[in-house]
Amino acid sequence: MKAAIVPIAALFALSLSATGIAAEAPRSYEGVRSMWEKDRDSLEYREYAAEFVQYANYYHIDKKGGCYSLSPGPVELMLIITKPDDDKFAQVERVLSDVDNEKSRCFQRSFEGLRTRVPPYTPFVLQMQMK
Repeated sequence: MKAAIVPIAALFALSLSATGIAAEAPRSYEGVRSMWEKDRDSLEYREYAAEFVQYANYYHIDKKGGCYSLSPGPVELMLIITKPDDDKFAQVERVLSDVDNEKSRCFQRSFEGLRTRVPPYTPFVLQMQMK
């Protein structure tokens, strides 16, 4: 009986520590980008990203606020999607950008807080290129 309790307790502790690691996304653009680079070629990433882009295009999320005309040049966004414990939907918790200008801040306002379907894992880092 004692041998059975130890593995269960060890598995429980391991699952708690893994959950804590998965729930934290880096705070810097470079750190989030490295997460995206690690995951971007997986089938899970590609399927969720395609669905998210279709959703965003349908509702014209990127067109709100006239962001494209605010600053010259492209903006790369990293959307950090998480799932609050008390919600059945996920949401874009944070948006980080490779540049800091009016255009990037406008896109951040457009996407932050957006509710969406729950991704296959969280935090889910979604890259978007805005030109």
